[in-house]
Amino acid sequence: MNSIKIDVELEPLFTLLNAILKDSVINNEVKKILNMDSYPRHIVLSNWLEQLRRKNAPEQLTKTLLYLFDDVIAQKIYTLINRTEK
Repeated sequence: MNSIKIDVELEPLFTLLNAILKDSVINNEVKKILNMDSYPRHIVLSNWLEQLRRKNAPEQLTKTLLYLFDDVIAQKIYTLINRTEK
């Protein structure tokens, strides 16, 4: 059985999920972004992160959103969001 090893700290992912589930603005943005194919998602995510940095958003938020560049993690987060909202 082949498995993909992803070197990810779980705490930032839990923080991201918590922010997504509690903040409707973040929730809506992240769902739109995660619903995109990889390349457009990367472009939109890069632009959003730049906007957040310019607005002095919490560094933990911007660092955690970087995980969404990974296709496997992005798909897992999208699945979790949709499961939790049902």
